[in-house]
Amino acid sequence: PNSNPRLTTGISSMAIGENGRVGRILISNDDGIDAMGIEVLEAIAREIADEVWVVAPEGNCSGFGRSITLKREIRATRVGDNRYTCDGTPTDCVIYAVNHLMAETPPDLVLSGINLGMNISDDITCSGTIGAAWEAAVYRIPAIALSQKYDATKPMGTPEVFDASRQHGVSIIQSLMQRGWPDHVIMNVNFPSLPADGISGIKVVSVGSHKVSDEIIMGSGENTYRIGKQRQKSKLDPDSDIGALFDGYITVTPLSIDMTDYHLLRDLGGMNT
Repeated sequence: PNSNPRLTTGISSMAIGENGRVGRILISNDDGIDAMGIEVLEAIAREIADEVWVVAPEGNCSGFGRSITLKREIRATRVGDNRYTCDGTPTDCVIYAVNHLMAETPPDLVLSGINLGMNISDDITCSGTIGAAWEAAVYRIPAIALSQKYDATKPMGTPEVFDASRQHGVSIIQSLMQRGWPDHVIMNVNFPSLPADGISGIKVVSVGSHKVSDEIIMGSGENTYRIGKQRQKSKLDPDSDIGALFDGYITVTPLSIDMTDYHLLRDLGGMNT
């Protein structure tokens, strides 16, 4: 197996009470503090935690990955009880929350999302939603990234978009909490763009691949361009995250923050001098 012998193989332990609840949950996202998805996730978190904190970007940070702000000061603003926003990235938010706001009593669980749009396959490393969860895992705090696929032919700003994640979010998170997972892993959950009662089921799957190329749109200014639509593969692996999601399943994928390829590491050992 492609395993890291340096990391613990034990399961992250969350202080889950007899009532199935945890003490503190930290929420962040990349769609911003005013996004509908974070409102949905707050409601979910309040069903499974005694205390919920929200620290999220002021605006949309989609595509920011795990980027951090280093060249300027970051402004953080309290906008309610245990609710803060900052003008930095999703990762900035988690860093601020864990090392300052919640430094004395860290969160038992970090939830990132619910993103408007899927975060799977080749797009995982671009995702600010996953970036926030990734940063939590660096601190060895259990973290789950959650994203909601949407139907581009329908209005995006309606509550119906989040029907599947709203109805199934609590049970998915609680199921993962009860099982636990290694502390160097984040859980990536994606919900299909279907009514809650129309999903095919739940599939635990691997990361897939769907991208073939990107459209380049020349801009109006000199030497400018925009990145347009992706061209995607015509055939998807049904046992991958993207294939299962398009087949109507809620997908669950464990992502290791250690990206070392240990097979190749051993094979390259002969280069050591």
